[in-house]
Amino acid sequence: MFVNQFSFILCALVLVASPAKSSAGAPSIEEGRKHWAFQPLVKSDVPAVKDSTWVRNDVDRFVLSRLDAAGLKPSPQADRATLIRRVTFDLIGLPPAPAEVEAFVKDSSPQAIEKVIDRLLDSPLYGERWGRHWLDLARYADTCGFHNDLDRPHAWKYRDYVIDSFNDDKPYARFIAEQLAGDEVEGADEQTIIATGFCRNGPSNDDNMGKTPEALAQYYADQMDDVISTTSSVFLGLTVGCARCHDHKTDPILARDYYSLFAVFRGAEKIGMATRTKGKQESDVMAFVEKQASPPKTFILQRGLAASPGDQVEPAVPIVLTRVPMAFPKAEGKTSQRRLRLAEWIGSAENALTWRVMANRVWQHHFGAGIVASPSNFGFTGNAPTHPELLDFLASALIANGGHLKPLHKMILLSATYRQSSDAHDPQAIAVDPGNLLLWRMNKQRMEAEVLRDSILAVSGKLNLKRGGPGIKPRIRAELLDASQRNKWPTMESEGPEQWRRSVYIYVKRQLLMPSMELFDAPTTTDSCALRLQSTVPTQALVLMNDEFVEDQAGFLADRAQTEAGGEISQVVDRLFQLTLGRAVDSKRRGEAMSFVSERESVSSRQEALTDLAHVLLNSSEFVYIE
Repeated sequence: MFVNQFSFILCALVLVASPAKSSAGAPSIEEGRKHWAFQPLVKSDVPAVKDSTWVRNDVDRFVLSRLDAAGLKPSPQADRATLIRRVTFDLIGLPPAPAEVEAFVKDSSPQAIEKVIDRLLDSPLYGERWGRHWLDLARYADTCGFHNDLDRPHAWKYRDYVIDSFNDDKPYARFIAEQLAGDEVEGADEQTIIATGFCRNGPSNDDNMGKTPEALAQYYADQMDDVISTTSSVFLGLTVGCARCHDHKTDPILARDYYSLFAVFRGAEKIGMATRTKGKQESDVMAFVEKQASPPKTFILQRGLAASPGDQVEPAVPIVLTRVPMAFPKAEGKTSQRRLRLAEWIGSAENALTWRVMANRVWQHHFGAGIVASPSNFGFTGNAPTHPELLDFLASALIANGGHLKPLHKMILLSATYRQSSDAHDPQAIAVDPGNLLLWRMNKQRMEAEVLRDSILAVSGKLNLKRGGPGIKPRIRAELLDASQRNKWPTMESEGPEQWRRSVYIYVKRQLLMPSMELFDAPTTTDSCALRLQSTVPTQALVLMNDEFVEDQAGFLADRAQTEAGGEISQVVDRLFQLTLGRAVDSKRRGEAMSFVSERESVSSRQEALTDLAHVLLNSSEFVYIE
């Protein structure tokens, strides 16, 4: 693929003196083994704090001890309407219904928030929200990319597998094993075979890879680089791909380590190829499996060139991560079992790195930033953890709960740390910790692209909650479709319920991403995305003001408010605020909204005036941002 080929060209410019030795700029293996991320999990005592009245669970003690040391105090708790809106978006990616907000605000019992969390975790909407986070990491798309951008007719089955796995709260170690070795795991079936789509999701150019043996070998090496790089960054938080052409320049990872992982995956092949035309496929799943027990030999490729093989290597894991070489099974049975052995090592409770990485990802999506700010780079150039003891505490809790994520969510969400207001303004805290690294308040977060679109549909009453199946293709402005010369996107004048499904089900076409998704920083899918950009540019506001989808949904929202509130204009205005912002409107803002509607009615109909007000609310910062 293009990115891998570009990386390969850069690597090819670097002469490799000896792939068996660490690069001069990187720490030695022994020095590397002392790196914080490669240490066993530390079971620290829960720290003492000056005043425990704020504390709700042990998470808070770790946070408050750091605040105490800095002379800072936590912020007040967010109001109840803000809190239920925050936790609902976090867990299911949709706004709470007005009735849910009202019930929670009135429920003063200590168990009120816990009941909300349990309800949301049990909802199938949870898997759609948290599955989307994983699809970012897995660089999921429904097409191959490149010039022809061929359709992948069965890619959606991997997307549905991920969503179902999150809803089932599948143990993380099993989740890893199925994606790397779903054909080798105990109880292998169609779903575990589909899971190996993780290794197939990257861009490919199978119909234009060259015909000569040399070209085919180089293309295979490029494709395997995508598998190795993604596997190491997603599960281990390491940039092993940087050792393809030479020893890693900053981490104690050797080129030999890279090609030892190459040997682990060697022998696996693609099934369910992309096609140009309709008709019977090789397979009705898109997967990455082995069909024989004896993989070909693997050699270090000098400068990443398939035409320049060096020393032969055997399957192994990076030397810096283990003091005793890991044994891989002898070839027997139907497959080599190498990928399963790797997956078992990655998911082992003794592999602290794996569990730190995943615990950090969960924290990241609840707070907008991870304890380690570089979530897929725990190496020497990555960020150090702001709360290392807390990270180990969370990772240990994840292991203790059998790798189930839902108990970890619940512990984090029940903490006082999570419940803090995002509007707090403490001059001392801002001076000491302007980036809020010590968590003296909650971080305000803008809705992700999918959450924004889904929320607009939800408040308008038009969201179609149909689950699973092939990707949908919502309307794209006709003048933009010329940018896609292959595998054309359909033209349509208007949308209906089939296009109003959740955004996780939108067909991801690499050559033409949905413009509204791309504008609000949805990932390009070329590589694994661990942390989305969060840009703020004028075109975002312009799209929300002028996009046909938003205009249509504003009209539906105005209709809904009138139907639910009756004919009294003040009640309709109140309902619009409840639906969009999740709270009752105060008298001052009600008066401003009434004046706006009255002014608009002087030049248009009441329906148009209310649609304009609905449109304004959908464009407001209060709607787009989660406090």
